Amino acid sequence: MRFSGRQIFRAFFLFLFTMSLPVSQAQKAQSRPICSSITAEKAGVNKIKLSWQIPQEFNAASIALFRSTSPIQQKSTISAEKPVAELPAQTTSYTDVLKHFGEYYYALIARDKDGSLFNMLIPSVNATVKPVMLLPPDDYFELPSDPDEQYVPGFLRELPLPYLDLISDLDIKPTAMNPKAKKAAYELSGKYAVKKAKVLPPYIFEADMINSPEGDDFFLFESLKKYFIKKDYRGSVKDLKEFLKITRDSSVTTRAVFYLAQSQYYCKNYRKALELFLFVEDELPELSKKWIDSTLDFYHIPDSPEKIRQAR
Repeated sequence: MRFSGRQIFRAFFLFLFTMSLPVSQAQKAQSRPICSSITAEKAGVNKIKLSWQIPQEFNAASIALFRSTSPIQQKSTISAEKPVAELPAQTTSYTDVLKHFGEYYYALIARDKDGSLFNMLIPSVNATVKPVMLLPPDDYFELPSDPDEQYVPGFLRELPLPYLDLISDLDIKPTAMNPKAKKAAYELSGKYAVKKAKVLPPYIFEADMINSPEGDDFFLFESLKKYFIKKDYRGSVKDLKEFLKITRDSSVTTRAVFYLAQSQYYCKNYRKALELFLFVEDELPELSKKWIDSTLDFYHIPDSPEKIRQAR
């Protein structure tokens, strides 16, 4: 079959026009407010860190972050859901904190100054194609969406076997001091000027300032929120003692004992507080020393010199 010159020219023109389409579309896309190179990775037990890039001339008013448990592939998905976060236009990273375990996908959509979304989804550019999986170990459990709600069904932590007498002499009554020893103590203390002791403010570890999905940390956080934070120190003493009757993680145990010591300190049970601060002195040397010194400032021999003379 032979082709005429006009047919050959027409075919060549169509070929050039077709080849030019991807280039023109790419140039047009570069001028649009589209985030690119989106990545998402696990950053903790319940955290996912996202990062992305923005073009040099990024004229969006803000960036809307969308999250889903299924791939975000259609514009209708974006239109039907509210963003989980509205970020400043120059933001290039964000850490998402989750309340439930599972698989998560993300998409970043630029928002114009008039509030409308530049609704364009490009897989692996501004939308993730692989899920980030948050799977709980055996000793984790799901958190309820509302902290005041009952625990939702999920990965519940198995209760460990009871461990009694964690601090064996915690409730043993102090032995009465010999009258001669008391008198000597008063005579010795009288040689030093008495400074007015100051009550230390409550100390809260950084690990207990936010709720945690980890088993022991979560239960300690709940106890602190219910009693210690509200300055119900008698309730705190009772609740923390029950907490410590069960085997706990060593770091959680240390913090719990320190909170129990503080609670005894504020209840003016200085001898018991002193024993507890000494119990965790090896793990918390500097912090314990400060509280031991303060406890000793308030701790005093209960009987007066008059009673000592009467007892002789």
